[in-house]
Amino acid sequence: MKTKRPSTLLFAGAVLALCAAYVRAAWVQVYYTGWQQDLMPPAAVDFGAMTQLVHFSVIPNDDGTLDRRTNGLTAARVHDAVSAAHAAGKKILFSIGGYPSRERFESAMSAPNEARFIESIAAFLSSNRYDGVDLDMEPMSPSDAPLFTKFAADLRAKLDTMAPRPLLTTTALWTPEIFARVAGLVDEINVMTYGLSGPYRGWMTWHNAAVYDKGYRFPGGGIPPSADALVRQFEDAGVPKSKLGIGFSMAPYVWTGVSRPGQAWTGAPPTAKETSYSAVADAYGLTEDGAPSKYYHWDENAQAPYLSVEDAAPARFVSYDDAASARAKADYVRLQGLGGLAVWDLQDGYRAKQPAGRREPLMDAIKAAFLDNDPQVIVLPTPTVPIRPLPRAAAARAP
Repeated sequence: MKTKRPSTLLFAGAVLALCAAYVRAAWVQVYYTGWQQDLMPPAAVDFGAMTQLVHFSVIPNDDGTLDRRTNGLTAARVHDAVSAAHAAGKKILFSIGGYPSRERFESAMSAPNEARFIESIAAFLSSNRYDGVDLDMEPMSPSDAPLFTKFAADLRAKLDTMAPRPLLTTTALWTPEIFARVAGLVDEINVMTYGLSGPYRGWMTWHNAAVYDKGYRFPGGGIPPSADALVRQFEDAGVPKSKLGIGFSMAPYVWTGVSRPGQAWTGAPPTAKETSYSAVADAYGLTEDGAPSKYYHWDENAQAPYLSVEDAAPARFVSYDDAASARAKADYVRLQGLGGLAVWDLQDGYRAKQPAGRREPLMDAIKAAFLDNDPQVIVLPTPTVPIRPLPRAAAARAP
């Protein structure tokens, strides 16, 4: 038997230390929309692929009461979802807000209405046996800081009087400095690192939910948005890494008139339409791993998949998340020491026409990447194409 050289032993020790640092994600928070609940009933949900479910959503009324009808959180749907989650031994939260809810939040959080707003939230939580509250005020501006920070503190104080202690989570995209102020009050701050692109003036085609922005620049200068860039903004503002989560999207974008990331335009912009993963999978024949041989590409720089359709008119660029991006995001969360993942939204990834056991390929991939005990090998992203100047769009400007 050969004796290992000291350098080999040191290397092996370093690998073991790295593997030992691999722990399960603190959370995989999955959003479950009320208006699509009948398409994917709670009995079809694999609760083993998540740490908690979020029922989306009630909306604040101006007077601090809650609107449960608009997004379909009927009494029957609430009962069924909560009962199924608890039967599976999992927590279920309800979300407040969605886009756009800023004005309603501002009114509900104002001095005349805040007490009623908090009592409405606590009553809805306890009467329906939810395990927590997710705040989703969209959009948010710096001027909202006084109202939101006071409201978060007062809501946390109210929830702390309840047993067992409910979770309090929040979504975020704008104003990281506000979330730094409330980080000690909430259990999670999930940055919405998806829906990050569109055919905007001065832009280019870009991924819906890229992990990195390596190798790309806007026509007018500046880097495109990515999970890494957004996480760094929240860290720089003072949000602890352990409180941060990134996003995974089951709502792809289909661009028409372009076929790959990084394309600029000089005339009329292309169009981009949000759809569901299940619709894209059916339309383009995605396999369980989401990788059809004909159209599939993996952007090593961005750590993102896409479909490039150039054999039909008009051309199409489909940006989406798949099994490979689930692994890339798990690597990123672990490498950065973040708290976890937020998935938007469960029903858009449900392939009802597939045989049993093959209807949730994306959640299967997330479960394997985030919740398995076995350590995975981190493959650090390395730029594989040079940074090239892109054609300048008409009236281009840095976003």
